[in-house]
Amino acid sequence: MAEDVLHRLRTALEAQPVIAAVRDEAGLKQALATPVGVIFLLASEISRLQAVRTAATEAGKLLFIHLDFVEGLGKDEAGLTFLVRHMRPAGVITTRTGLVHAARKAGVLPVQRLFLLDSQSLSTGLDAARTSKAEVVEVLPGIVPRAISAVRSQLPHSLIIAGGLVRTEKEARKALAAGAAAVSTSTSALWRLDPASLQQPDGE
Repeated sequence: MAEDVLHRLRTALEAQPVIAAVRDEAGLKQALATPVGVIFLLASEISRLQAVRTAATEAGKLLFIHLDFVEGLGKDEAGLTFLVRHMRPAGVITTRTGLVHAARKAGVLPVQRLFLLDSQSLSTGLDAARTSKAEVVEVLPGIVPRAISAVRSQLPHSLIIAGGLVRTEKEARKALAAGAAAVSTSTSALWRLDPASLQQPDGE
């Protein structure tokens, strides 16, 4: 199951390397009407998840839910199990290495989030991703090409996503040029970008 979703994710990001990161109903409604193939749900209430999942599926989008920011859901393996059993998202997002393993075991694709604040957090994050054997890694902030390149070189078999603070087309281009397969952003103007325009180096 997770392998199939990984293939679908790669295909979706090759077609449109921008991921819609949404935190509310208005953002979700916008994202569903755009060409993006992937949605990262960064905040919600447990009572809304089924409706969100249904809407995303009907719109042909892959939905990934951030486990740490679902109100009413435990931030542990039991919460993950409940989410997978009742909501069946394409995948989950987490900063917790143990939940990466648990998600894979439950049959959904995990996205491991790494916050790279300094050289120590880079080293710690890379160790965590190697330990979890993360297929997909989201690097935050996504506006530091050097950090993206470092993660790309150290995790050659992982799909790298640049997230956080990516607000302009130029920033998106730089992240992709540094080795990211995609960028995740809450800036809705970027959700409708022509993928071909993102291939220009350094935003020129």
